[in-house]
Amino acid sequence: MASIALRPFGMEDSKHLSQWYQDDRDGIEAFMGADIPTDVASTMAFNVLLEKQQQQTAIFRMVYRDDEAIGFVAVTDISISDRSGRPHWYVAKDKRKYSMSVARESEREAQRLGFRGFLASIPPDNKAALAVVKRLGYTKLERIVFVKEFDNGN
Repeated sequence: MASIALRPFGMEDSKHLSQWYQDDRDGIEAFMGADIPTDVASTMAFNVLLEKQQQQTAIFRMVYRDDEAIGFVAVTDISISDRSGRPHWYVAKDKRKYSMSVARESEREAQRLGFRGFLASIPPDNKAALAVVKRLGYTKLERIVFVKEFDNGN
């Protein structure tokens, strides 16, 4: 039986990220939570994520099924005090049948690293992601989230 494994990002993985952006821009944008209009912008977004990992404010791992790269996962907004973070999962379009296995393996890895929980934020129109978090046992918070952006004269 094939197994799902999380591995540190290696330089050979760049080609997978680039190909997935070209094949599935919407999926990459959903993962990043932002519009990514070009290949260069995609590379920059991944570089920022990898820099956050160097600063220990994020964790980024490639997902392999045996020796085949099928996606990547991340934990962002890491809180050291309560050992929590925000999970993010991306599985290549043609490998989405492994989404639950990927999500479960990322949770096992988080537990091994000492995390006590995750706070997932899913756009309400992303039905597939909502189904995954429900199957994983996440509960919906009865809160409304507000945001305010400051204009700093820029």
